[in-house]
Amino acid sequence: MASLAIPLLESAAVRVLAALGVGAVAGAAGEAAKEKARQRQEEAEQAKSAPVARSESQAGTRRKCPDCAPDRGAAFNRSTAGWSEVSITYQARIGGLPVGPGFITEWLFNAVTFDGFASGECLLKEAKAKYDQFFDEFGYRRDFWKGDTTLLAQAVAQSSVAMPQPPVQLRWYFMQPMSYRYFSKMFSSAKLRIETVFQP
Repeated sequence: MASLAIPLLESAAVRVLAALGVGAVAGAAGEAAKEKARQRQEEAEQAKSAPVARSESQAGTRRKCPDCAPDRGAAFNRSTAGWSEVSITYQARIGGLPVGPGFITEWLFNAVTFDGFASGECLLKEAKAKYDQFFDEFGYRRDFWKGDTTLLAQAVAQSSVAMPQPPVQLRWYFMQPMSYRYFSKMFSSAKLRIETVFQP
């Protein structure tokens, strides 16, 4: 059943990406990333009843939730033209998806993109690297930068499809402390169900 769903998901993802104007990176590197994402999906299916080590868990094992809706998403490649190496490296580390020359793999679920997805935890991820440059020494947004409204719109879009909670989780990781504090407060004020984590 899963082997039949993968081509259908890929087909749907290509149509959605074309409608969004997002181009996939072609070539051997793109195919290698697709194959790696396909392998990760298969591993996730096999890990449904595997033990999960978590420090806060009193039980030794945990069954993977059979209704993790983001499992029905698909990997796709986003161009990294114009991105800094720091941003690419941070997203690859946090997201856990493949990266190659000129592209990084992201997760598409319900026509919304995420920087990563951990199936075993039913966890959608977003990584934000170098955003402290847009804040002054007191943590206030610099007047010239208007990107906070764009990020809030992204957070609202992601939060609206990261359902049901639980089991679905949405976590944003920030590499720098000022942006972490600023967006944590913003998301809390907006009543968004997003966990924020400061992780350099």
